Amino acid sequence: MGKYSELLAIIRQEAGVEGRMAVAFSGGVDSSLVVKAAVDAGLEVLAVTVNSPLFSRADMENALAVAKEIGVTHIVVNSSYMPENTTMRCYHCRKNMARLWKKSAVQEGFHVVADGVTADDVDDIFRPGVKASTEENILHPLADAAFTSEDVVAAAKEVGLGVWNRPSNACLASRISYGEEITLEKLGMVEEAEEFLHGMSEAIRVRMHNGIARIEVMPRDFGKILERREGVVSTFKKIGFVHVVLDMEGYRSGSMNEGI
Repeated sequence: MGKYSELLAIIRQEAGVEGRMAVAFSGGVDSSLVVKAAVDAGLEVLAVTVNSPLFSRADMENALAVAKEIGVTHIVVNSSYMPENTTMRCYHCRKNMARLWKKSAVQEGFHVVADGVTADDVDDIFRPGVKASTEENILHPLADAAFTSEDVVAAAKEVGLGVWNRPSNACLASRISYGEEITLEKLGMVEEAEEFLHGMSEAIRVRMHNGIARIEVMPRDFGKILERREGVVSTFKKIGFVHVVLDMEGYRSGSMNEGI
């Protein structure tokens, strides 16, 4: 628990004399650990979750459940923001989100806002969202404590967070290829397709390329998809996809950025 103790000390320092911290809270393991650590550090804590078409209903349900598990004050803020789908999509989206986090926090009397950015995120060569939140003065206590993704999982398990082994996720807009318009219909198609595949692999992405559904799962789970090939194709076409393909490289984070 030595590293976790260091995280608590950093969080106390970043909260300042007010002893209060708002946390941008998705319900994923990273932001959940920050909320838990802030509570363990003795702070008054506010978890702020954005409810948007860009995020799945399953993610919202999970955020509500984790906030209840931790026992933290939790608010949900609605947003209809829809980003332009350029290579800087994440930058502009995170700018919008960060301003919403701050506005909501201030309304509740909180002036320090942190997120779940890790040291791995900071080191990633293409993370424009991290740059945007930093510019908006959102704190990154995990990164400041040199927590990698592996450190986060280990600490979350150690402190008893039920979400410790939940796979990382990203907004539904990240599934739509750059340059293609992001619409409510397309976001819904991706969400429905991923819900259908739920349980077939520990990591699942359905990437959309102008009517083509590119399925990413862990390579060891290819067989599960192929065994249900006819059902997968039939369901995806009913959802609205024209073609359905299995990515032979398997799941990897940020695959849409590979052509940049």
